Amino acid sequence: MIENKKVLLHTNQALLVRELLKRKVKVSLIDENMELLEARYGDHTELIADRFSSIIPFTIVNICADKRLTKYFLNKNDISVPEGELFYPDQKSQAVNYALKIGFPVVVKPNMGSHGDFVYSDLNSERELGDAVADFVKYCGDSTPFIIEKHFEGKEYRVFITSKGDLAIVHRDPASVIGDGANSILKLAKIESERRMSPRTTCLSPIVIDEVVKNTLTKQNTDLKYVPKMGEKVYLRKTTNVAKGGMCEDATDVIHSSVRQIARDIISIFKGMPYIGFDMLSKDITKEQTKDMYTILEVNSNPGFSLHMLPGKGSSRNVAKIAADYIFPETVTP
Repeated sequence: MIENKKVLLHTNQALLVRELLKRKVKVSLIDENMELLEARYGDHTELIADRFSSIIPFTIVNICADKRLTKYFLNKNDISVPEGELFYPDQKSQAVNYALKIGFPVVVKPNMGSHGDFVYSDLNSERELGDAVADFVKYCGDSTPFIIEKHFEGKEYRVFITSKGDLAIVHRDPASVIGDGANSILKLAKIESERRMSPRTTCLSPIVIDEVVKNTLTKQNTDLKYVPKMGEKVYLRKTTNVAKGGMCEDATDVIHSSVRQIARDIISIFKGMPYIGFDMLSKDITKEQTKDMYTILEVNSNPGFSLHMLPGKGSSRNVAKIAADYIFPETVTP
């Protein structure tokens, strides 16, 4: 139990704390708003903010938070990344010209952001691009930079890799429903949401129904009232955000060996990092990953644990244990 008082930690931090408590590490709350904890084991004290601790280099944290910089270092080290450039809201005409240059479809996303928020993918025309940029500026402000990059068609994976080569991978799929021939898309989404939360035993969240979903269905010439046929899969959005209803399934045991090598190459770029997460698109994760087979979207210096430990499908991978081994190596048992 955390000292001082009972607190409600968010899932990823709670998974780490649970692992630390198993090892008799004393954990106390310093500041709830900062998610700042003090962890003590003997003479060893760590201040843990979210899941950050003293073992995470500050410089690398800042590089990884900047998608443009991250892509620069990846590309410099011969890692495949999407072709793209950074723009500001007052550079709309330049942004459109760039999209025309690299060719549609393209993606618009914030240079600094997380959880798939304000990511507009598979844009196929100047009009769609203009609408996406306008929406981005509306919600993010007229001084927030965004990236336009070439859309890459592939399945999305979150990869967790350590400096010692420990690996965990989940496949993330956008929110969807499977038809039963009787219920509408809206009803199927509600049924699936209730299944996930009654009780909640995985990282999966309720399927969020919003304007993005309505627009995604419109592009498929359908709507929330449509009744899918038995077994028919209908995607509700393009992005894979699990917090908005996406699915995640462990894929660690099905990958081609080249994926592991790419992961090792990526963590070696970010010197001093004990572990990282990164988002990868692959045309087929079971085959050799030549440069035209995959691309890396971003690198996370504070990777989530719940996707790997509590996936919607497949085996659980205890990445919190791996992280605790690095933070408090003296607690590792033979």
